[in-house]
Amino acid sequence: MTQAKRILIVNLTRFGDLLQTSPTIAGLRAANPGASITLLADRNFAAVCEGIPGIDHLRRTDLDSLGHQLLAGGRDLLHAYAEVEQLVRELREEQFDLALNFSSSAMSAVFLGLLRIPDVRGWSVTPEGHRVIAHPWSRLFATLCLNRSLGDLNLVDSYRGMAGGGPGVERLFFDVSAEGRAQAAGLLTDAGVRSEDQVVALQLGASRESRVWPTESFGALGRALTEAGFRVVLTGGGKERELAREVSTVIGARVIDACGRTDIAGLAALLERCSLLVSGDTGPMHLAAAVGTPIVGLFFGPALPYDTGPYGRDHVLLHAAVACAPCSHAVSCLDPFCRSEITPAQVAHAATSRIRGDWAALADLGALPGSVRVLRTGFDSNGMYQCERLGTTSPEPDEALRRAYRATWLAALEDHPLPPQTFSCVDPEPFVEIAALARHGLELAGRLVSVAGRASGSDIETLGAELAALERNLAGRAAVQPSVRPLTQMFRFGQECLPDADVIGLAHGTAELYGTLAFEADCMTRLLGIGQQREHTHAGLHQ
Repeated sequence: MTQAKRILIVNLTRFGDLLQTSPTIAGLRAANPGASITLLADRNFAAVCEGIPGIDHLRRTDLDSLGHQLLAGGRDLLHAYAEVEQLVRELREEQFDLALNFSSSAMSAVFLGLLRIPDVRGWSVTPEGHRVIAHPWSRLFATLCLNRSLGDLNLVDSYRGMAGGGPGVERLFFDVSAEGRAQAAGLLTDAGVRSEDQVVALQLGASRESRVWPTESFGALGRALTEAGFRVVLTGGGKERELAREVSTVIGARVIDACGRTDIAGLAALLERCSLLVSGDTGPMHLAAAVGTPIVGLFFGPALPYDTGPYGRDHVLLHAAVACAPCSHAVSCLDPFCRSEITPAQVAHAATSRIRGDWAALADLGALPGSVRVLRTGFDSNGMYQCERLGTTSPEPDEALRRAYRATWLAALEDHPLPPQTFSCVDPEPFVEIAALARHGLELAGRLVSVAGRASGSDIETLGAELAALERNLAGRAAVQPSVRPLTQMFRFGQECLPDADVIGLAHGTAELYGTLAFEADCMTRLLGIGQQREHTHAGLHQ
């Protein structure tokens, strides 16, 4: 593969997502020595990038806001147009040969289409204005966003896959500055913290209310930790100051309120000093992972440990695996009972056990009845992030289905062999049906390839109509069988990326898509205990 000389990364999401880009940047730097790497980030969160190593140039923007201004009209339209035009012109002049768009907004897709970069991976648009998701790892990421309960691949590994993979580094990266350490040291010294004191940080806030653990739970946890001899520091932004005051009242004298009192560099240094962080799925959780601090992560509501858990070894995650988890980002729950499924006593037990390195005690916690699952983060033999459930050896059906999909995706995208393990607790019949439909589609597309260019228009129309009916059949199966939706969604995203070409080109592309779908469906049936994996051509999948 030709090495890139100028690389653009577009990540217009939040604090934590930017940190989760750091292993990809490290991999790109190793695979493309001497390349210039530019990161385009949202100006509201770009400050964290100053601590991420490997970035040569940092550009700040707010594309989504500009998009709203363009739609508003009037002076806003003129201002936004001028700003976008200038940014496009400046980035075109850089002559990038590779772009990775980790943002999924429509505005970012249009923006990437305007830049005219030869190799764009992720969301973009064609010259005709059609949305495309280029690269199979990008399409898988989009698929798993729409089917999160069936996903078992971490966001970091999806980013790395889009960039070309490479050996896993098994960590996030953030350089803690001397100024940050001085800021944190001053804060702790003023609070009377001694060098021998063990400090546990509690991250109070999150970007959404649905990700915030109840105030009374944080208070009870902090009190239990201080009674056990730990110093407790409350972290968060300025908007958490009132929440911190409420929690501090419950905890008592040994608490340190750091909410709104540090910048990102100071927060990184403060977390680096701590023995443990207790946090929901937040940016500070990923910052703690980047500076090497152990984490007890609390996952409920829309948060899932499998896709956005802290990237590193031996973090402990408590997941409220209630029947409706994960809830959709698009709705506001009227009764977020799952936040109270994880109790202060469970978290205190997990925290003290993790600090002691007592994995047996954590397994005992995981074996208790109830909805809360206890997970340990780590990496598989291929260097891919995974969560190991503690306290049980038999996966429940939802876990088994996730594992089967994980193995299938890695077989299809990375040519990893399927594991010998099978999961008999999941019904394989829907996948058998999808495999049969896919083989029929492969046969129809093959016939279209053979007759295109020499058959009559009516013959081609007949085959086209049969393929269209087959696609409707696939969509119907997915509508009534949620378990197969990731397969059919990947297929549909692949169809969107078929280039505008003659009939022969489209027929070849369609045949390749059906071959891939058949391969994936056969992998699933094999993993669910039926027959042996059939061989199908899917060589074009890595293009």
